[in-house]
Amino acid sequence: MTGEHAGLTQWQRAVELGAQGWAAAARTALATLVADPRTSTAVVSLAHSTRASLIRQSGGHAAARAGDGRACALAVVGADSDDEWLSAAWMDGLVGLAADNLGIGDFAASRRLLDRAAGCRADARTALRLSWVRSEWGLYSGDLTVARAAAARSADLAEALDSPRHGLKTGLIAAAVAAASGDTEAAVRGGRAAYDQAGELGLLPLRWAAATLLAGVDPGTGEYAASAAELRSVLARRGMPLAPLRPGERHGR
Repeated sequence: MTGEHAGLTQWQRAVELGAQGWAAAARTALATLVADPRTSTAVVSLAHSTRASLIRQSGGHAAARAGDGRACALAVVGADSDDEWLSAAWMDGLVGLAADNLGIGDFAASRRLLDRAAGCRADARTALRLSWVRSEWGLYSGDLTVARAAAARSADLAEALDSPRHGLKTGLIAAAVAAASGDTEAAVRGGRAAYDQAGELGLLPLRWAAATLLAGVDPGTGEYAASAAELRSVLARRGMPLAPLRPGERHGR
């Protein structure tokens, strides 16, 4: 996307840190952006929704709603704006809220938010995020028809976006859909591919997610269960403790 926004490069760096599991460092960078009066409104909104996504990744869906709600409040004018980054910030907040509500089991609210986001202008990245959460909605609610259709759309969107990280997560969600559909062979194949690629790219949260999936569908010698436990410990040290929390742990502030 084009457009000049103060703080955009720093926000993108914070996103990269979070993707690698350096959650504490990412939160510090995001807090600095929010506190800086020079940061554009779009980037402040993106910072709030990104912080919320870090909390959500740890299992704190209820706590994440505050950040996503703040992101939406800041970027609401982006719903009808020609500013691509402001529009993206609005979409990120909506999709984040949909994911938050999905995580606490409010499927109706989640679907309403997804439907509202679907009616907004989206760039390739936000369209893909919307499709991911739509697929997850299908998985959690038991509507595998929705899950499969959204996973197929995600694959098309990820291919057009040409981002290894986004492609990896798309493949991992497809593997989860395959597992839920009873196609264990496809789930194992997709899970292993995601696990290996996440290791190569240093994307520890996605590698942990792949390991937990494989521990369920491909228990074997317990290799993946052991890897998931080890990755959980590493991520906790980086500021991303995963639910269920252990004594002394809490979701990132």
